Amino acid sequence: MSCLEQASKLQGAGPTLSANLRCTNAVLLNWSQEPKEARRQLMYHELSPEFHESGWMEIVTGKCVNLDNVFSIIASSRTVDKHTETIGGIELRYGTSEAVSKRISTQSAWIVAWNRTARALLFAFPHRKSELEAYQEYICSLFGTNEEHSHSRVIRFDKAVRNRVASTRRYELSDFAAFHDI
Repeated sequence: MSCLEQASKLQGAGPTLSANLRCTNAVLLNWSQEPKEARRQLMYHELSPEFHESGWMEIVTGKCVNLDNVFSIIASSRTVDKHTETIGGIELRYGTSEAVSKRISTQSAWIVAWNRTARALLFAFPHRKSELEAYQEYICSLFGTNEEHSHSRVIRFDKAVRNRVASTRRYELSDFAAFHDI
């Protein structure tokens, strides 16, 4: 008897996974065979949404996507200080960009990062559409029912929820009752 079979017997008839979760786990198991190839196929698909390479790898490996990284990439893609000079008939344009890592600290920053991430997750897992929409609505309602000075707590809660979902493979983001202890 394998270790997995023994663990299953010890667990008994635990909670049944939803069809969505079984589908997600099956896709992740498939991708785990060749994660770099899976990432490449997602990244270079003609309909692939804009998303960074390490974020695609987090998705392919079933890890929690780091929204701070997503937000940093979005925020730092803007040029801060532009200059143009002409030297011997050649026009040079240059600027400095914000290369500083940015942490999400506001509802609007969370929404910007979440929307970019949700588009990538939806592209990879089309069956998760209602789960992702319900989760965004849930987190936004938490922002709306808390004073602005408490938004950092909502952001920490979001990270904890997404980490639990990624690390256990037993919950969907929309399984709100499973997160009351966080």
